[in-house]
Amino acid sequence: MDERDDAGVPANGLPTAEAIERERTGWDEDKTVRERLYETALTVREPTTVAEIADRTDCATESARRHLQWFAEIGTVERVGDGQPARYRRNEAYFEWKRADGLRRELSTTDLADRLDALFDRDRTYQERYGVPEPSDVSAFDHADPGDHDAFESVLTDVNDWLSVREEVRITEQARRLGRDRPTPA
Repeated sequence: MDERDDAGVPANGLPTAEAIERERTGWDEDKTVRERLYETALTVREPTTVAEIADRTDCATESARRHLQWFAEIGTVERVGDGQPARYRRNEAYFEWKRADGLRRELSTTDLADRLDALFDRDRTYQERYGVPEPSDVSAFDHADPGDHDAFESVLTDVNDWLSVREEVRITEQARRLGRDRPTPA
C-alpha cells in the first residue's frame, strides 16, 4: 500500500498527477510565477529537476531556474549536487531554524526549559513502554498482534509521536541556544 500525506504525496516524495492538479487548481489567479514556485518548492522533499518543478508550476524552465537559485541563496531550498540537470529540494534545516527562532521569540528561557522537561518526560515514557532507547528500535509486530488492527495502529501512532517528540526536543534545544546567542530585546 502506498502511504500518502494530506496533500496526496506518496511517502517516496513524488506527487501524483492528481496532487499536482489539486496544487494548480488551488492557486489564486493573481499569484505570480514566483509565488507559485515558492509554494511548489516548499513541497519538494526529494531532489527534483528544475524542469520538473517548472512543469508542476506551469512556468518556463529558465524562470524556474532563476527563482530557485534565488530561493537557494536565501536558504528556503537547497541545490542537491553539482551535476546537471540541476536538482533542488526544500531546505529542512532552514525551516527547523525558523521554528526554533519562533519558539525563542515566543517563550521565555524558563518556558523553554519547562517545555524540554515535558518533552524529556514523554520520551522516557516511550522508552519505558517499549523497553528500547530509540523509536526506530520499536517493532509493531513485537508489541501488537497484526490481526488486532487497533492495537497495531496504536503502536505505529506511538512511534510517530515519539519521533515527533525527538524532533521537538531538537528544535527546542536549538531555540535555547539561539536565546543564549541572541536574547530577545526587552
